[in-house]
Formats: sequence, structure tokens, C-alpha cells
Amino acid sequence: EEVARHGFTVIVDMRGSKWDSIKPLLKILQESFPSCIHVALIIKPDNFWQKQRTNFGSSKFEFETVMVSLEGLSKIVDPSQLTADFEGSLEYNHDDWIEVRLSFETFASDAARALARLEELQDTLSQRDLPRDLEGARRLMEEHAGLKKRATKASVEELDAQGRRLLQRLQSQTAGGGNSSESGYGNRTGGASGDSNDHHHGFHMHADAHNLVAKVTGLLDKLHGTRQNLQQLWHMRKLKLDQCFQLRLFEQDAEKMFDWIMHNKGLFLTSYTEIGGNHQHAVELQTQHNHFAMNCMNVYVNINRIMSVGNRLLESGHYASQQIQQISGQLEQEWKAFAAALDERSTLLEMSASFHQKADQYMSKVEPWCKACGEGELPSELQDLEDTIHHHQGLYEHITTAYSEVSQDGKSLLDKLQRPLTPGSADSLMASANYSKAVHHVLDIIHEVLHHQRQLENIWQHRKVRLHQRLQLCVFQQDVQQV
Repeated sequence: EEVARHGFTVIVDMRGSKWDSIKPLLKILQESFPSCIHVALIIKPDNFWQKQRTNFGSSKFEFETVMVSLEGLSKIVDPSQLTADFEGSLEYNHDDWIEVRLSFETFASDAARALARLEELQDTLSQRDLPRDLEGARRLMEEHAGLKKRATKASVEELDAQGRRLLQRLQSQTAGGGNSSESGYGNRTGGASGDSNDHHHGFHMHADAHNLVAKVTGLLDKLHGTRQNLQQLWHMRKLKLDQCFQLRLFEQDAEKMFDWIMHNKGLFLTSYTEIGGNHQHAVELQTQHNHFAMNCMNVYVNINRIMSVGNRLLESGHYASQQIQQISGQLEQEWKAFAAALDERSTLLEMSASFHQKADQYMSKVEPWCKACGEGELPSELQDLEDTIHHHQGLYEHITTAYSEVSQDGKSLLDKLQRPLTPGSADSLMASANYSKAVHHVLDIIHEVLHHQRQLENIWQHRKVRLHQRLQLCVFQQDVQQV
């Protein structure tokens, strides 16, 4: 290449040829030779005097033309650069040179096509676009697996073997171990003397071979480097696609849970302010809610699994860690709000069932208590009176205890209805609950119970006074008899 910049020296052997053919030959050299020609050395033809009758117009060519004899050629060109045909010492086999050159061109062409395929695959693997849905991620993963097969089909191993065979041939030629007549380039020493001129001779003889060795080695290195880079890109892309598939699957599962929570929120909100009109109704609502809550808690297993998957993706260093963390946090928040509403509802229905049970029990005993407090003849004996008074007092304590339980449960239920949230459950669905209807219902029951309680107290008090008056009368009569 350095010599090419200075220009080539072309030797035209016109021995045994007609002088008329020199001009077309020089024209072909000027028009077709790919590099710059400095000078064309023309070996005189056998009938040298024909030159007197031929004018090939050297001024028309871009290079100098010089007529030389075979003897004079060695004075212009070093004999080490001339073959035996020109009485030089350069050993050269044109058939072998052509064969080696064709092998190199074939190898270079095959390597270029393989590199083009590998670089095309590199461009494909360098794409940063990722699918936005699960099906797209699955399809890209399948296509990516197919890319590996395409990369494997790029016969780098065959090219490597082909290149190494060519290298072995070129290196055996430049090492001086082979027969120079078979090499096309001659041996390294250029003769038996081994002096500095011979070394210089050998260097020039094998410049082309060394150049080809460098090119073949460079192509092999590039092939292996490109394939290694392609494998790295493939594995990196595979990791990214695997993570993308996991992300889309995680998003799909999380979306199903969001839809499930939203659907069950709707079911929950259809009757979440009902507390029952009596004990039986409250127990029915409680049973229905417990069944609903149990089914919901069974689904929590799926939510917990999705949360665990999200944590594993975060621990693995997923490229979309922030997005996964956001989805996990939102899912956890939605579930906690829903679960808090379920717990609030469970507590409320339990309190309602207890209140209605005690209120119903109280109301069912009002009539018997009225009879017990107001009916019956007064005993005439002192001991019977004392027993009756003691029983009457026990009845009062029993009625008062029942009333206190109803009143206390009613008060607690009213507090819960008017402040349905427990501390830390501000995001609960119950935050917007309107229990005004239920509050009025509980107040009506409490007022009714209170009315009956006052009625019972009046009846009880009236009988108590009569019993104590009769007791005083009996004591007085007994004292009179004793006097």
C-alpha cells in the first residue's frame, strides 16, 4: 500500500510479440489498472527496428514509458524483484498465487456475508422497544429464541476452519519450510547465502503473503468478536424480555385483583348500612357477611402471592422496579381498605346482633314482668310478707340488669354508627357511610325499652309500697296482740 502511493512499475514483455499490439496494451493499463502507474518498462521486441515505423503516442498516457533490453532491465529493477524469465531471482508460481488469491477472495466474501448477517442480528437485538401486553411479550420471546437459531446458523465455525486452513498455507509459505515452487511466493531466505540482501529479498517476496495473513487474521478476529458480542446482546435481550414477560404477567394478575376488589366493593356497598330490624334479621345479615368475608379472605391468598412475586422481582433488580413498587403499594392499599371495611362491618353486625337479641329478650319479658310486679294478693303472714318483699326486690334487680345491658349495648352501637371508623382506618370504605336510618332505628328501640322500663318501675314501685304498708300493718297488729 505504501508502494502504491508512489506508483507501480509495470514491465511489458514484448519479446515474441508484434510491436503493433503495444499501444492497445498500454491503453488497457491506463484505463483498467486500479492504482497509479509510475512507469511502464517495455522490453524490446525481437524485431526492434519496427519501432521506427510505430508511434504509440506516449504523450497520451499518464505514466512514463521506457524502452529497455532484457540486459538493461536489471539495471533499473533489482534482480530480486524479477522472476527467472527476466534473469532475476524472485521465485514465483503464478498458478499457486492465483489459487491462494482465489481462496482468500472466497473466504473474504463468505466472511463479509457472515458479518453482514451477524451485524443485522446485532441491530435487531439492539432494539429497545418492549411489548406493552402479555401476548406481545410471549410472541417476542418466541421470536428471540428464533434469533438464536439464526445466529447459530451463521457458520462462524466453518469460516474459522476455512480461514485457519488459509492461514496455515500462508504461514507455511512465509516460514520457509515449504517448497518455494509450490508457494507462489518463494522461500523466506531467497537463496542459500542468508545474507542481508537475501533477508531483504525474502521480505519483499512475502509482503503480499504477510498482508493476506493480517487480513485473514483480522477477519477471523472480527468474526469471533462480533459473534461474542452478538451472544452477549442476545443474553442481555433475553434477560430484558424475560423481565418484561414477568412484568406483564405481574401487571395482568394485579389488574385482575384490582377488578375483583372493585367488583366486590360494589357488592359490599349495596347493603353495607343495613344492621337488621330485629335479632333474627341481624343474625341473617351477620351470616351472609361472614360468608362473604370468608370468600374474600380466601382470595387474599392470591393477592399475597402477587405481592410476593412483586417482592421477588424487586429483589432481582428488575428494570421496572419503580413501577412494580407502585403497583404493589396500590394493591396493598386497596386490599387494606377493603379488609378494614370488612372488619368494620363484622364488628358492627356483631354489636347489632347482640343489641337486638337483648332488646328482643327484654321486650318479650315486659308482659310477664308487669304481671309479676302488679298482680297477686298480699300475704297476711309476717314471714310470707318478708319473703315476698325479698322476691320483689330480686325481680327489680333482674329487670334493671336486663335494661342496663340493653341500654349499654344500644349506646355502644350508637357510638359505632355515628363514628364507624377505628383509629388508622381513614381509608376504609366506611368513611362515607350514612347510618342515619340505622341510628333512628336503634334510638326507637332504646326509647321503647326506656318507656317499658319506666312503666315497669312504676308498677314495681306501687306494689313495693303496698307490700311495705302491709308489712307495717302486720308488725303493728303483732305488737298490739303482745300488749
